[in-house]
Amino acid sequence: MNFSIENFKPLGLVLIAGLMIITGCTSHLPTPNIPEAAGPMIMVDGESLPTISFTRIYADIPGGRITGYHYEGMEYTRGYAHKWDDNFNNESSGFNYLAMELLSDAGYRTQAAGHGKLRLEGTIRKLTYNSYAHKIEFDQAECDLRWDLFIAGEEEPFFTTETQGAGRVDSNKSGAIKAAFELGLRRLLASEEFVTAVGSQQ
Repeated sequence: MNFSIENFKPLGLVLIAGLMIITGCTSHLPTPNIPEAAGPMIMVDGESLPTISFTRIYADIPGGRITGYHYEGMEYTRGYAHKWDDNFNNESSGFNYLAMELLSDAGYRTQAAGHGKLRLEGTIRKLTYNSYAHKIEFDQAECDLRWDLFIAGEEEPFFTTETQGAGRVDSNKSGAIKAAFELGLRRLLASEEFVTAVGSQQ
């Protein structure tokens, strides 16, 4: 019996269709993005450096902008869009506390806002936030952060840099955005440029 490519076309199409059906069942199953850990924070001698305050975290994201999605259903299809809420800045006290804690852990002498010789401000420039439900339950966020370091009383920063952050939390917990912020801050505190900038104001 003679076989040709033409004989295999129908069978090939059936196999391809079967594979599409099989993979289609899993193509919507999300895999959590495990963020790469920040390098170790550079430990400093706070006594030899100026005191520092973390003023607050800002968001350079207009209210109502779609920043991600909530996923629903057994195949994790998009349920509805996640829109940015302008009230975020009213809930920034937890971010401030975390920032002051990490600065202290790295050895800096921290002061309440307005009392340090230097003040550090963070701005969320870009954000994606996705939440998933049912079988695989987790929330994840990724963000771009700009950091501005000021001398107290001055309006223009003398040091500016950017870091990226990513975070993931398990189901029934909140804080994926805060986890992303924390990773971005840890990357800042692992930066020799930041340590040098703080030390330049001795």
